[in-house]
Amino acid sequence: MKKISIVILVMTLTILSCKTEKKGVCDVEYQKLEKASSILGVDISHFQNDINWNDIKSDSINFVYIKATEGTDYQDPKFKKNRASAKSNCIYRGLYHFYVTDNDPKGQARNFINAIKQLEPGDLPPVLDLEKLGLKSAVTKETYQKNTLLWLQLVEKELGVRPIVYTNLFFANEYLTHSDFASYKLWLAEYTNEDLIIPETWKNSGWTIWQRTDREKIEGIKGEVDYDLFNGDATAFRKLLKK
Repeated sequence: MKKISIVILVMTLTILSCKTEKKGVCDVEYQKLEKASSILGVDISHFQNDINWNDIKSDSINFVYIKATEGTDYQDPKFKKNRASAKSNCIYRGLYHFYVTDNDPKGQARNFINAIKQLEPGDLPPVLDLEKLGLKSAVTKETYQKNTLLWLQLVEKELGVRPIVYTNLFFANEYLTHSDFASYKLWLAEYTNEDLIIPETWKNSGWTIWQRTDREKIEGIKGEVDYDLFNGDATAFRKLLKK
């Protein structure tokens, strides 16, 4: 009985040790967030090919948004690898869907949900990418707003997290004028060195993420990449994360 008790004690200590070690794996990276003068990120897809994740961490990148899906049946070929790599390298990560007008909004929401399965603790909110390149077929502003709001509602209901809307000033002022969009945080693509101009719908709430350029050079990524700034400190950033 004494031997059995010793064995159980050793096993218990080993399990607790493993749990403690696992919990602390990302502590160093996460502490960088507290010290960062600016919280910086990139957004990527298969166009960036293979990424050296250690290098991008050393280049002060705190978070990454990864393209997951487009339309009703397309999944980015690098999505699963990029998602797993970002997690294993302790980089805060989020996933986005590129919306196109010639596909059913319910089918597009289902494609995104089926691809990502579920959000994990530490994940950033999902993002819906709304831009001119997604206008694959003629659509009225009213129909476009109705359908994209439906996508946002379906994804929020399924995943339990309110998505973020990615867009730019001119597209937002033309197509995203419905007041309901204001209840979603804004990721604004605006390549300027001057003060940001906020789309009318988000005048009162402002922006959460700013895509400052699509031509940044980052260590660990070949070629140019989208470069982003979070509007807030570490405390505000962590409030976005899945608990």
